[in-house]
Formats: sequence, structure tokens, C-alpha cells
Amino acid sequence: MNEFEDSLLLRVGQAEQAVRQAVEQQDEYAADVHRADLANLRRLAAEHGVPVDAPEED
Repeated sequence: MNEFEDSLLLRVGQAEQAVRQAVEQQDEYAADVHRADLANLRRLAAEHGVPVDAPEED
């Protein structure tokens, strides 16, 4: 893996964790913001052929 892929996968993991934490804290606004960030990261990964795990269901 190259540095771009490593960084992107790290950011996807961080965004997933941020969504989980916001949901646990019942902060729907923060959860929505982090979901949008996660969606953008997944789109970027797809555009560059970087495989990421399937999205988790809330």
C-alpha cells in the first residue's frame, strides 16, 4: 500500500469511529456531519480504486 491509501484508510476508520461516538452520545447533528465526511472519503476511495470495508448500518 502507498502513503495515500494508508492515509485514506486511516481517515475512513477515524470517521467511522466519530460516527459511532456521536450516535452513542445521541448527537444527531455531529453524527450527520461525520456521516457526510465518511461518504466523501468512501467516494474518494472508490475514485482511486482503494478498497474499503462495506459501510456499517446504524
